[in-house]
This record gives sequence, structure tokens and C-alpha cells, in this order.
Amino acid sequence: MTTRREFSLRGCVQLLLVGAVMYLFFGVLSPRFVASFPPLAHYGEVQTFYGVHSGSMYYTDLATSQLTQMHVSNALRFSDGQRNATLP
Repeated sequence: MTTRREFSLRGCVQLLLVGAVMYLFFGVLSPRFVASFPPLAHYGEVQTFYGVHSGSMYYTDLATSQLTQMHVSNALRFSDGQRNATLP
């Protein structure tokens, strides 16, 4: 049976270990992978150049999302050869 202090110490060690692994993955390995893979580096440069950040656009820019939905719906509705086109 573990005492409360041992359990707390183990929890802190696990928390620090998980934090270190996350830092290693997101802070060290991911940037190196993106830098070594030219298409991902170009994608990041294009987003920075145009000021478009895909995560914020899709989840917070309601006007853009609505406009996109309208254009997709219209494209499906008026597509050639498919009178009953529907969204997937």
C-alpha cells in the first residue's frame, strides 16, 4: 500500500515526464520535421505571407465558414450532370 506522499511524488514525476515528452515532440522534433520537409515549410510560409491561419479560420471565422458552405452548396446544386447532388 502506498502512502499519500509516495503517490504524490510519483504523480509529480509522471507529470514532469509527460511535460518533457510533449516539449520534446512539439518544441524540438516537430519544428525540425517541418523544416526538413519542403512542402510543409512552404505551407507555413504561405500562411504567414497571406495572414491566413487555417486553425483559426476554420474554427473562429464564422463569416468565412458560412461563405465556404454557401459556395460548396451552390457548386453541388448547379454541377453539370448531377441534378440531385447532395453534400457528403
